[in-house]
Amino acid sequence: MRLGVAVSGSREVGEDLAQEAFLRAARKIPSLGGTEVRPYLRKTVIDLWRNRLRRYAIERRHPTTTLPTPTEHGNDDHEAFWIAVRKLAPRQRACLVLRYYEDLSEIQTAQIMGFSVGTVKSQTSRALEHLRKELDDGTG
Repeated sequence: MRLGVAVSGSREVGEDLAQEAFLRAARKIPSLGGTEVRPYLRKTVIDLWRNRLRRYAIERRHPTTTLPTPTEHGNDDHEAFWIAVRKLAPRQRACLVLRYYEDLSEIQTAQIMGFSVGTVKSQTSRALEHLRKELDDGTG
């Protein structure tokens, strides 16, 4: 669930992503080796999130559709950080979360996201720079 919350910026969406990933994995787990379950779940959460982003893009084109507003609770620094993370572009947020929150390598992140390693590097660098500026300005 933490990965879903981290990439989406919303506890509710993260829970939905985790639940759907586990439902999909339930059918597949018997055929997976013990070390393959976590990567399968991680990839499924990211795929589901990317599908949700596509749906959001369609919804944004239609003004009658509203998007959910993510909310987070916690101390001021923690909340400011996650507010800043939610402001990142989706690709930047995903790369940042997979690299540092999930502690994956650039290669693993690239494989999960379907990007080149260079794209992961540049998106992560841009995300970190935006976070630095956002948090230094105190506008998070």
